[in-house]
Amino acid sequence: MNPTLETSPTDAATWPSTYSETVPRPADTPPITRSWWSRMWHNLGRDSVLILPGFFISLIGFVALIALFSVSIATIVIWIGALLLPLTLYVATGFANLSRARARQWGAPIAEVVHRPRGRGISGWFGVMAEGRRWLDLLFEMVFALPIRLFTFSVVIPWFFGALGGITYFFWGRFLPYDNTDLISLIAAWWNDTPLVDLGFGAEATFQFISGLILLVTFPFVLHAMARLEIAAITAGLAPGHDGATSAGKARAGDAWGHDPMGAASATSSGSTVLVSPAANSFLTRSAGEGWFWLMSIFVGVVLVAIGWPVTAVVYGMPAVVAMLLALTSSGALVLAVSKPIPAIVLGLVSSAAGIVLTADVTGEVWPWAVTSILALLFLHLIIGMRHSWLHLVILWSLSTVLGALSLTMPHAGGLSGALANVITTVSLTAGISIVAVIGNLWIRGRTQLATERQLSAEQLAKRQELEERNRIAQELHDVVAHSMSVISVQATTARYRLPELDTRSVDEFDSIAGSARQALNEMRGLLAILRGGRDADLAPQPMIDDIPDLVEATRGSGAEVELEFSAEPIEINPTTGLTAFRLVQEALSNALRHAPGAPVRVSVRTDEWQLSVSVVNGVPGSTDSGTNHPGSGQPDEGHLGGGFGLKGMRERVEALDGTLQVGPTAEGGFEVKATLPTS
Repeated sequence: MNPTLETSPTDAATWPSTYSETVPRPADTPPITRSWWSRMWHNLGRDSVLILPGFFISLIGFVALIALFSVSIATIVIWIGALLLPLTLYVATGFANLSRARARQWGAPIAEVVHRPRGRGISGWFGVMAEGRRWLDLLFEMVFALPIRLFTFSVVIPWFFGALGGITYFFWGRFLPYDNTDLISLIAAWWNDTPLVDLGFGAEATFQFISGLILLVTFPFVLHAMARLEIAAITAGLAPGHDGATSAGKARAGDAWGHDPMGAASATSSGSTVLVSPAANSFLTRSAGEGWFWLMSIFVGVVLVAIGWPVTAVVYGMPAVVAMLLALTSSGALVLAVSKPIPAIVLGLVSSAAGIVLTADVTGEVWPWAVTSILALLFLHLIIGMRHSWLHLVILWSLSTVLGALSLTMPHAGGLSGALANVITTVSLTAGISIVAVIGNLWIRGRTQLATERQLSAEQLAKRQELEERNRIAQELHDVVAHSMSVISVQATTARYRLPELDTRSVDEFDSIAGSARQALNEMRGLLAILRGGRDADLAPQPMIDDIPDLVEATRGSGAEVELEFSAEPIEINPTTGLTAFRLVQEALSNALRHAPGAPVRVSVRTDEWQLSVSVVNGVPGSTDSGTNHPGSGQPDEGHLGGGFGLKGMRERVEALDGTLQVGPTAEGGFEVKATLPTS
């Protein structure tokens, strides 16, 4: 029953400290778990590696891409730019792949992008301009990467050095100019509404120390939040598919979007797999399906706030706070429009109406819609039209048109002709952008449907190839194994008639062999039905937990000494758990007979209200005088190596039911298989 190792000449020498994937660790080896402090230090390391170099990489990429793209566009008329533009795309793809690799190193499920094979000659050089993914990489690295990483870098660095400076203020604060006003004195004067009084260096140093300590304690969480923000942006802009995880095989199979139904792992450049927890995966992929809409809406919203706030406050003479609220609401409507169309429409129209009312007394300026309000309304129509149904777009355009018409009837300082021209211009522009949005929406849906059909076609092809391979394997099993088992069954059944001189014990032994052969044939038929995809496979009777005593009795028939601890009362568990328990005992007894011949075996099956415990323990077979290891001793015998697939199958069956499995040597030198399974 001892596990067998599968080794190669290169790793055999390192065996005791290196465990193969197919060989579980001994039962007394505790699982490797990280404490809260260990996880915090781990996050500090990987978050710092992501945030700190990212800003400088983006700065270099921004300068290089802006220079190359500008030169390409400026010289396009003399064909030099046509040659430089593919180079720009290659450079952008390089920076984008670097961002993906750094995100995978952090732990994000982002796969590599599989580009089209490059053709030869000049056509292959210009062919890269037909790849939309490269243009998206250029847009992300040239427009979005630097602002995002500048923000995260600007938050993390001052936070850290603020904490460091506050804690060490006792040492360097004495060297500041004497007439410098202490921060604690300013806060105390403001809080108590009293004149400014110098509280002394001790109070200031204590205040700075406490502030620095607070910043230092919160620094890991702020750093992690900034890292998650950067990863979310990379996932939204650079992930190959909607779920941010795909494989090269799927991309080559024709899935242009790189969908992966699992969505929890991705292939790395080295062929390894990146796994993340479901919680992290849900955070990272929440906006991946509409990632570029999120990035564009946030980018446009920030720009509109930066422009609209001062323009509204200075040009229209509006209070700064009111101008800020108007700019934030109009920009917030854009961000909200990506996923919530109705609230976005309401918020956008309320912002427009408030801007119209608050600027009605201004003369000589654009009214009823300011220039920034028109831009916000245009982008709102664009996002609603491309992200949602045409009905939402019609509602938005109709209500904005009615709002413009109503504004002409209200008292205002400007002339009617100017206001009417403004309304007509705004309505016309929003109608035009709505048509563009509807066409873009239809194009995106067509591309998505085409990608889905390609994916389904590739999956059907893979299933058909798998079924053909399974049918070939089933045919081989039927022609070779099943035929041989049939011959064994016939020979064992007819032995009593062909060999009349056999004694009673030999006849019983042949009958037992015939019964085992018939049982194996029945299970082989079920296996063949499963391999061939037959619907009658599940109709075949499956062994249950109540068949374990018969299994033990058959094992005793081979001469093995097996002790069974089994409840005399019927055990009520679900059929899947019963089948798994039977297979565990079957495999464990088979391993014991193979690897520990002659050793006593103890089988124990216990159950309670919540779980079923199965234990199979074999002792140590007779040792030799030389003291060499035996297969039953729990130590590897390099002269007797096998595949170890039984133990792997055990673990897969148990983990499929959310159970636990422990396998390994016992203190006495034997081997133990112990499983705990849920009863329901």
